[in-house]
Amino acid sequence: MGVEGNRAVAVGLYSERIPAMQRALAACGYALAGRAEGGQAGLALLSALQPRLAVVGAAIPDMDGVAFARRARSQKLVVQPDILLLTPPGLRLPKAGDLPALGAGTLETPIDEGRLSSALRALADRPRTLPEGKAARLDALMDALGVPRHPGRECLALAVTLAWHDAGRVASLKEGIYPEVARRTGLTTAQVERALRHAIDAAWRNGAIEHQHRIFGDTIDARRGKPTCGEMIAQLAEELRWEA
Repeated sequence: MGVEGNRAVAVGLYSERIPAMQRALAACGYALAGRAEGGQAGLALLSALQPRLAVVGAAIPDMDGVAFARRARSQKLVVQPDILLLTPPGLRLPKAGDLPALGAGTLETPIDEGRLSSALRALADRPRTLPEGKAARLDALMDALGVPRHPGRECLALAVTLAWHDAGRVASLKEGIYPEVARRTGLTTAQVERALRHAIDAAWRNGAIEHQHRIFGDTIDARRGKPTCGEMIAQLAEELRWEA
């Protein structure tokens, strides 16, 4: 993906830090697409620009950085951005232990290209997970649809999690989703696809029709009678997104 696709936003950073941040981001393959002074404006910027990265001051005018990360994860975004909090040396953030679960990390100032690159790599390499409430909601949705508790259900949950983080992954399942699910389950990509199809087949044989219709409506080809793997993953991810 080119720099224009790797958009970043800055929230709550002093103006004099912006040029250095812009240079460091460009060296790491990101374009600074916008900036906001406060947290509320920053959250609005995430919705407007759908960036892949948010660089946030640890203490911003209307909320702290951890609160910003938590609020960001509750928004309806087609891309859940990596969130990097900039902290002065030695500062201990309140509730910093919540950051890993929120997909956020920290970087001490001053900023330089090497340390920024390492921090971004650590964020990119972390396992994608759902926030606790959304994980429980996905489990309930799969129960309602009749997805049985076997390896296909685990594959489906992981696939939906990846699609919730980045809706664009669904456009190419064999490149954007199956390899990551395979890596995390110890299966091959072919086994992942078979497990997903088995889970969907079982759900459509045994699940409640009213729940299937409520979630999928008329989006399924009537001749086929059940969703494809991509349709199942995308629709469940969208259900979680709309509950933001």
